[in-house]
Amino acid sequence: MSPIGYTYLNQLYKLLLPKLNVEVFADKSVSADSIVDFGSSKRRVIPATRKITDSPYEHMCAAIKYQGIRLHFFAAIFKVIDVNEFADFIRASPQSKYNRVLWFLFEWLTDEELPIPALTSGNYITLFDDAFYYTLKDGIRHKRMRVINNAIGNRDYCPTVRKTKQIQKIAGIDVYETAYTKMQSLGDVLSTDILGRSINYLYTKETKSSTEIENERPDKQRMQRFLNAVKNVGLFELNKGKLIDIQNQIVEERVRANDYRMDEIYVGSTIQRYNIVDEDVHYIGPLAKHVPGMMAGLLATHENLMLDRSMPALIHACIISFGEVYIHPFIDGNGRLHRYLIHDVMKQREAKHKFIIPVSASILRNPEKYDQVLESISRPILSMLDYSFSDDSKIVINNDIEYMYRYPDFTEHVKFVYDMMETAVSSELIEEVCLIICFDTLKDHINSTFDISNKNIDVLISLLLSNGGTLSKSKQSYVQQFIELKHLPGIETVAKAIIEKIMSQFSVNIPELMNRK
Repeated sequence: MSPIGYTYLNQLYKLLLPKLNVEVFADKSVSADSIVDFGSSKRRVIPATRKITDSPYEHMCAAIKYQGIRLHFFAAIFKVIDVNEFADFIRASPQSKYNRVLWFLFEWLTDEELPIPALTSGNYITLFDDAFYYTLKDGIRHKRMRVINNAIGNRDYCPTVRKTKQIQKIAGIDVYETAYTKMQSLGDVLSTDILGRSINYLYTKETKSSTEIENERPDKQRMQRFLNAVKNVGLFELNKGKLIDIQNQIVEERVRANDYRMDEIYVGSTIQRYNIVDEDVHYIGPLAKHVPGMMAGLLATHENLMLDRSMPALIHACIISFGEVYIHPFIDGNGRLHRYLIHDVMKQREAKHKFIIPVSASILRNPEKYDQVLESISRPILSMLDYSFSDDSKIVINNDIEYMYRYPDFTEHVKFVYDMMETAVSSELIEEVCLIICFDTLKDHINSTFDISNKNIDVLISLLLSNGGTLSKSKQSYVQQFIELKHLPGIETVAKAIIEKIMSQFSVNIPELMNRK
C-alpha cells in the first residue's frame, strides 16, 4: 500500500503530526474503495489505478478530496513548503477547484500573497463543503481566487465540526424540548411549585458539580457567586470583559485575573517518589503570546455563529466552551468557565429556556468519558510538544505548535456534550422532581397528624427517605426528642408506600438518590 494525501505529506515533510482516524492508502490489488480496520484506527483503501504523482501538491489536492480540509495540517505544511514551486503548481491550473482552495488556504493561513494574478472570471466556489462540514450560510467572497470563505472562524481561531451521521442526528434534536416532554410525562404530580423548586435546586446542583469536577471545595461565598453567575447566564454580551468578570467570581481572590494569562500553563500534578519530583502532565496550554489572538478568534467565531444562526445551538455552545478550555486563557477557573459557557451560549441563542440542564452533574458521573474526549485534543498536543521544567517548577515550552490549538476538530466533543445533556434530562431532572414529590407527600401526611416544627419534620423525612422508609435504631434516640417512638411504625408505613409508588411509577431509586446528594 502507498500513502495518499495527508499521510503522504506527513511523511514527506516530517511533520510528525498524529495520524487521522482514517488514513488513505492506494493498493494495486483492489478495484474499489473500502474501509479496513488498522489497529485502533481505520484505513480507506483506494485503487492504485487512480494516478496520483509523487508531487506533494497533487497529494494536497488528494487530501482535500478524500479527507476534507484539515486546517492544522495545512498550517503546518505551509511553514515548510517551497513557496515558489507551490505557486508554479497553482499557476499551471488556477481555475481548478482544488487549486483555488489550496491557493486561498495558503494566503488565508499565512497572511502572505502568492505571486499569482487574481482571477477575472469563473464561478465562486465555497471553501468548506457544507455537505460535510458545519459552515456559515453567507461566507466572505474573495475575488482574487473566487472562493467564498464559509469557515465559522478566522485565521486566529477556526474550529471545525464534521457532519457525521451521528452528529447530523444530534443536530435535529432540541434538548430543551426533550426536557419539557420528559417533565410533562410526570403528569398531574408536577405542579408549578414543584417545578420551580426543582429548577432552583438544579442551579445549585450544577454549581456544586462543576466545582467537584475540579476536585475543589470552595467556600460558601464563592459557591454563591458561581450560583448567581449560572442563574444569570445569557444576560450579558459575551466578550473579554465578561469572561474576566466571570473568572473573578468563581476563583479565589489571589488568582483573580485582570487580563489573559502572561505565563505558560499546564494541567497536572506533582508526584514525589524517592526524593525525585515527577510532574504528571495532563495538558499544556498554548504559548501565552498566542492567547490574546486565539481568544479574539474564539469570540469572533461566537459572533459569527450568533449572527448566522444556522448552526444548532448545542453545537455552537460546544465549540465556544471547549475552545475556551483548550486555550486556557487564565491561570485558574478555566474548567468552571468552560461549563458555564455551555449554558451561557445556549441561553443567548434561545432566551425562552426557563431552566438549565445540569450537564456538569452528568459529567461528574462520567469522568472517564470526559477525560477521553478531552484527550482527543490534549494527547496529540502533548505528543508533539518539547517541554521541560525549570528549577522553580515552571514549565518551559521549547517548540511552537500553535496550529494544533488554533484549528481543532470538535466533532467528538459535540457528541459527548449531547450525551451528557441527554443523561441529565433522563436522570437529573426527573430524579429531582421525584424526590420533591416524595418529600412533599410525606410532609403533608405528618403535618396533618402531628404538631412538629418544619425543621424537625424535614430531618425526619430525610432520614426516612435515605433508608427506604424506615428509621434506623441509631437515629431513633435523636428523633424521639420531638416525636414519640410509638408513632414511628405508622409514619414508616406511609413513607414506604409513598417511596414504592414513586419508584415503580418513574423507575427511580429514592434511597440511592438521597444518599448520593
